[in-house]
Amino acid sequence: METFENVAKRSRRKRLWKTVVISSFVSLVLLGLLGLLGKGLAELASSNGRDLQKQYEVMSEIAYPNVDYDSLYYNPTSYLSGTLRSDRFKDLDGVMVDYPAYEGNYSLTGSYKNPTSEATYSSTSGTYTRELRQKYPVFYNVNAKQTKSSDPAPQELVSVKEMPNQLVEVALTFDKPYTYKEIQQMIPNNLKINWYWIGSQSEDGENGMALRTDPQTTYGANSTLLNPYPSDGKKESEEAKQEQQTFLDYLKKANKNLFPTVNKYNMYDDVKAYLKKFGQLDIREAENRDQLTFSGIILTGKAENFSQLEGKEWIAASSIGASVSNQPYYQLDKE
Repeated sequence: METFENVAKRSRRKRLWKTVVISSFVSLVLLGLLGLLGKGLAELASSNGRDLQKQYEVMSEIAYPNVDYDSLYYNPTSYLSGTLRSDRFKDLDGVMVDYPAYEGNYSLTGSYKNPTSEATYSSTSGTYTRELRQKYPVFYNVNAKQTKSSDPAPQELVSVKEMPNQLVEVALTFDKPYTYKEIQQMIPNNLKINWYWIGSQSEDGENGMALRTDPQTTYGANSTLLNPYPSDGKKESEEAKQEQQTFLDYLKKANKNLFPTVNKYNMYDDVKAYLKKFGQLDIREAENRDQLTFSGIILTGKAENFSQLEGKEWIAASSIGASVSNQPYYQLDKE
């Protein structure tokens, strides 16, 4: 006959195995849930990183005068955070020179730009990038109200002739907006037009914003987005032509909620005013592109070639930017 003690032992073993099975099941479920939660959190952080990348790609096409990039990559700093980095450069008549890299951070809570990678500072001799101490070319808002404290329009074109054997970047502000077609006729053939400024209709001089010294809030078009078709004379198919993104396409993609307000002026207003005037044009057609107006341009080329522009009445302001010694082995776009 089975004793009470044996029955009790067998009952304890059953309860133990039952507890082990239930605990194992619960542990597996919890591990699965934690795995799903971890995967979900990682995906949220990655999504914020992708959003940061999209923002950067759009803004790089409508801001940052004469600044381009040749790399864009992620550097994870943890399972749920990381940085987005882009190595950037400027084009001086076909010669590429360094420009401060872009860095942005992303995590579970969102994304933001690293302000040190965008910063400039002003001195008595002009505006410079903080990272490379490289002179930054500024534009001048001719619509700005003038006060005693207003910034004067820079007039640096005359100084270019004192820079022999150098390739120079110069921002020219026009006395009024000119059409794309008019600008092509105004600029000598031995200077390269790199970038076009849409200008501003704001009367913001009284707020100390007559000078556009911030590359991320100066809006315009790279020349390749205005004239993106092959230079070898080959005609593209209409299908390929329609797939190309233009300057206006990128302006429309810009998220207006991401534009800063500076001294009570929302910088998106510059973009909104431009789209209101030209947003319906298909600038893949040359006749439409020729109608676009711009308030300034970035020019690059040999220092001696800029002397042709001195004394031109349509130049309201001029600002020297980056420069580099011209070397005999450089293959320049414009001679």
